[in-house]
Amino acid sequence: MRSIVTTILAGALAIAGGIAMAQPIQLTPANPQPSGVKKGLKVSYFTGERQVRTLSQARSKLKWAKPGKPLAGLNYPDKGDGAPVLTAGIPKLVVADINGYIKFDKPGIYKLEFFSNDGSQFWISGKEVAKLNMITACASAGRPEVSVPQAGWYDFKALYWQKEGTACLESEWTPPGGKRALIPNSAFGYK
Repeated sequence: MRSIVTTILAGALAIAGGIAMAQPIQLTPANPQPSGVKKGLKVSYFTGERQVRTLSQARSKLKWAKPGKPLAGLNYPDKGDGAPVLTAGIPKLVVADINGYIKFDKPGIYKLEFFSNDGSQFWISGKEVAKLNMITACASAGRPEVSVPQAGWYDFKALYWQKEGTACLESEWTPPGGKRALIPNSAFGYK
């Protein structure tokens, strides 16, 4: 019995140590820096498919996605069953392909967190920073730390899907030396 407990504790400590030692994700600013950036994020939607239950199924539907009304940012809290998903205008069965930029006002280490209902995947500078691949109530898709070498715009992409029931897609950050807060809509842009 003791060897099982010892093995479990050693495994837990190894995992905790690995988490504690995880390095921030190194980001690269958009090059060239975009000009004439509009506020918000560009989005395309595929709607009406009950088969979407995973990110790979959502990705396979993007070839049929059609441009939608741009998102103001990434703060769409759960507004209850029957509320429209993002800007799709319908309450369920939505796949969203989201593209644009995120602006970091100063260099340093940022702590990010993304929430979704149902699945989502997020990339900054082409690097995956968070992922949630399940049907769930509004839940965290991850809490990455990112290293921002300089202030400016960074490429941003997200894949999101919502099956039915309620929906949410939200984002938070803790800037260097700052406090945890919603990522403001003004931090997102697109061309």
